[in-house]
Amino acid sequence: MIAMFKKITPVLLLAFVFILNGCKDDDNDVAPPSGLIYSYFPTNVGHEIIYDVSLITKDGFFGTSDTAIYQIKEVVESVFLDNQNRPTQRLERYKRDTPNDPWVINDVWTSNLTATRAEKKEENVTFVKLVFPITSSTNWNGNLLNTLDPQNYEYDNLHQPDVVGGINFDSTLTVIQMDEDNFIEYSFEIEKYAPGIGLIFKEHNFVEKDNSQPPLVGIISQRLYKETIVSWSN
Repeated sequence: MIAMFKKITPVLLLAFVFILNGCKDDDNDVAPPSGLIYSYFPTNVGHEIIYDVSLITKDGFFGTSDTAIYQIKEVVESVFLDNQNRPTQRLERYKRDTPNDPWVINDVWTSNLTATRAEKKEENVTFVKLVFPITSSTNWNGNLLNTLDPQNYEYDNLHQPDVVGGINFDSTLTVIQMDEDNFIEYSFEIEKYAPGIGLIFKEHNFVEKDNSQPPLVGIISQRLYKETIVSWSN
């Protein structure tokens, strides 16, 4: 009987290991996944990017326009485990008006990279920035993890060279987050990413149209926000 138990035990142990592996959730890995497709969303501590930022707001009723220009630096400051036991990046975002000014911390965001998607929590709202695998036919709900209305994201210009902020990138991808144009408004949102760097460009353009005197179309209001990469380090 003892000899039989010794023969059966290794088999049972092996089966138990297979069961544990089969139950493992890819989104709860101990470490973020690695590889070329995941390098579009870097997670290493110390990674930082500096952006030039412009924000243009227009009021068609009063005929006014205001432009704010400043810089943002985003740093992966540390990694901690969230309530799902996932490695989570603490993103410290600093702001300054000009390159000669000192950096002042402005926000703290977080991000998560799993085998199936890249998430980023901005101002306590989580967006699904990328999904994997990356293909031209892939689309997804960027607001899947928040309470906002569903918003269809899709890839464009996959792994194509681009020039952003005067910098040449050998490979980039574009995420079209919104592109809608109708009688009353125009909404356009895109983000561009480069491997090993992450987000290199963002544009959000919202226009409320004035169609009160057709065929002329005016602007009731506009908010145009852009982030353009200046430099980065790992």
